[in-house]
Amino acid sequence: MYHAIVRSVVRRTWRKVNTGDYEAAVSMAAPDLRFRFVGDTALGADVRGPEAFRAWFARFTEHLPGVRLRLVDVVAGGWPWNTKVAVWLQVAGTLEDGTPYRNIAMQWVTLRWGRMVDDIVVEDTLKLDAALRRQQRHLLATAQPSGD
Repeated sequence: MYHAIVRSVVRRTWRKVNTGDYEAAVSMAAPDLRFRFVGDTALGADVRGPEAFRAWFARFTEHLPGVRLRLVDVVAGGWPWNTKVAVWLQVAGTLEDGTPYRNIAMQWVTLRWGRMVDDIVVEDTLKLDAALRRQQRHLLATAQPSGD
């Protein structure tokens, strides 16, 4: 029963995150949360605490506005003081130049008494890097004077 409750809470949280309510995820963070977004990209992170986690979401929306993270599946196991949660996410949206962006991500979370103490997210970094580069090129191109 406990694991069904955890899965339900995770699903509800990701539904909120998918609408842009990132505070739903931040509110689950323990004061000593360690969050890692794996990869050498503008979104790569290894930070601690809810404020740094919130700042990462701000960076995410700055770099990929309109891109959403939809939970596909969730698995939970362990005891309330050391619960492990695996999440499969679909990443989708439209880049600034009109190009569709599709990716997948996996998340591995450790909960302690319902609070997130460790969160690791792995996304296909080649696709992510290509999308971030497209975004950057588009921003640079649209910032150029028209020359009229």
